[in-house]
Amino acid sequence: MVPNVFGLARQDDTGRPDPDSVLLWGMETADGAILYWQEGGRSQFAVFENADRAAERFGPLFDLVLYRP
Repeated sequence: MVPNVFGLARQDDTGRPDPDSVLLWGMETADGAILYWQEGGRSQFAVFENADRAAERFGPLFDLVLYRP
């Protein structure tokens, strides 16, 4: 099973995810999704049902949208 990469990105002027402004990256499999980031010099992660749930939870907090490269 190969995971699908996704990110949470800022929006461009048209409201679409800006691929140059991805702030958080994650991986999604059939079993769930994991989002990774660094905070205070430490690696952090969060586990979700899928990438959409990660975007629903973290997107509004940081004004980010789901990006699937």
